[in-house]
Amino acid sequence: PVGAQADAPTWRQPVTMAWVASQGIAAVGLATGAWWRGRGLLAGFVCWDGQWYLRAARRGYGAAPIAGRPSPWPFFPLLPELLRLLHGAGLPAATGMVVVNHVFLFAALVGVWHLTDRHLGRSHASLAVWALALAPMAGVFSMLYPSAVFLAASVWAFELADRRNWVWCGALAAVVTSARPNGIVVAAVLVVLAAARAAPPRRWREAVVTGAPSAVAFGGWMLVGLVRTGNPLVFATAKTAWHEVTLVGLVRRVLTPATVDSLDVHVVLGAVAVAALALGWRRLPRSWRALASVSLALPAVTGLVGLGRYSAECFPVAIAASAPLARLSTGARRALAAGSVVAAFGCAVAMAAHGLVP
Repeated sequence: PVGAQADAPTWRQPVTMAWVASQGIAAVGLATGAWWRGRGLLAGFVCWDGQWYLRAARRGYGAAPIAGRPSPWPFFPLLPELLRLLHGAGLPAATGMVVVNHVFLFAALVGVWHLTDRHLGRSHASLAVWALALAPMAGVFSMLYPSAVFLAASVWAFELADRRNWVWCGALAAVVTSARPNGIVVAAVLVVLAAARAAPPRRWREAVVTGAPSAVAFGGWMLVGLVRTGNPLVFATAKTAWHEVTLVGLVRRVLTPATVDSLDVHVVLGAVAVAALALGWRRLPRSWRALASVSLALPAVTGLVGLGRYSAECFPVAIAASAPLARLSTGARRALAAGSVVAAFGCAVAMAAHGLVP
């Protein structure tokens, strides 16, 4: 149809511009941080957990972890397998995965545009895309982390849920589950959504089709842990070696006003995400509210370091932010965008310089 042809390119300009801006800020910031520490420019893209993913890809997960000693076991297998795939194809694994993550981010931004356009309207779609692209922790989508594939797969899983394509929705939910432990939250919300949207005679079938791949992925990884270490939940118990700070620990912690560390940054970014979610709460579908609520609440009991990254990976937060942004003047939005650029650049530098855990 003529109308459809005229409508098709509407996402291309905002998505492409936001993607280029986000990747440019991340690249310059991460390279600057690596240079500041006297390392190679690529070092900024593969620091922190990226080193653990590389180790898992090159040497496997090894034997059962020793209590209190860090190991690769907290990290789920999707990214190491992608790294092995790139290496097997004769490509440099780390560099290749960084490039692939750029593609995943672009796909995620396209999905966010379509979801926002459908549920909140076209005027909000570009704002949501820019809110995600300029998030302070958006630099992690360029790093050797599973954040970009987690975001892209979860966004498109919900896009396919809107289209009632439960088979491919379930497949993408399994990808999310294989990327990070909290991917099971995405899968659980999608299962409930499938059951709620299907007609009663097909309700259980649609729920099983949606949830079975994730159950197999998660259960399979537990089985690997059981066989190799004797502990099916080794990914959870091994994480204690990182000395995570929960909400209770945060309350007990004595903050030094003159010192800003990684935990403080994550708490601030988490608070901003909660505020954005609250301001756009009424505009979001119930399934998105459930996903965002659980995703932002989990770190309170599993560990607050990483909350800023989890907020960026949770697409309903960016879409919710489009609601208050739409009510601001053009000048106010530009000022916020400029502040976001500075924050994203600063976080990228700090992450690469090993001053900030993503």
